[in-house]
Amino acid sequence: PTALNAVFNVAQFWDGRADDLKAQAKGPIQAGVEMANTPANVEATLASMPQYVSMFEASFDDGVNFDNMAKAIEAFEATLITPAPFDAYLNGDEAALSPDQKAGLKLFIDKGCVSCHAGINVGGEAYFPFGLIEKPGADVLPEGDKGRFAVTNTADDAYVFRASPLRNIALTAPYFHSGKVWDLKVAVEIMAESQLGEELSGEEADMIVAFLDSLTGKLPEITTPVLPPETATTPRPTADVLPQ
Repeated sequence: PTALNAVFNVAQFWDGRADDLKAQAKGPIQAGVEMANTPANVEATLASMPQYVSMFEASFDDGVNFDNMAKAIEAFEATLITPAPFDAYLNGDEAALSPDQKAGLKLFIDKGCVSCHAGINVGGEAYFPFGLIEKPGADVLPEGDKGRFAVTNTADDAYVFRASPLRNIALTAPYFHSGKVWDLKVAVEIMAESQLGEELSGEEADMIVAFLDSLTGKLPEITTPVLPPETATTPRPTADVLPQ
């Protein structure tokens, strides 16, 4: 899932295994299939660079440590928000949405999509079974991906997932847990059938997609910093494979 607007989600990842952005930031750094690092090595790396030490001491009473590293990433990610035409419409600008987008919004509400996809992120606020009415096939929902069950080990949480936030959804194909659906209209039709028991007409699906396009927002401007240089005491990468 995208980091854009992630600060508004109730938790991070499809299964909600990270309570917030700070917890999420620690995951990829330690994952063997991603950065394969350790908290101790991260702290040693940051502490070896005087510029980082100065910045951490200016920001945190206890300076460089793994938890503060995650807090710093969380603070940055919290700025990654994307105001969209839909926000302008909610603030009173009737011209912000086209007639098709307004019709799609009405369908989105009337068909019941807002039961799961609500709030500031148009989703991301709660957990729901995927396949509430009709479970999709394994090409969309792999049998081994049991969602929230992996976190809670509770039978009722099998195939329960955090509702996907829909901001910028037109930009984030492919869709679903298998990543095999590339067409947003097809994704809308699958969700209508599996979650609502609704078979949308082609025109209805097109109008809902038009509304979803209004959730595409202005990307934040990010100035890429010049990173502090390593020093003679900076730990070097190794070929060690960390335990999973």
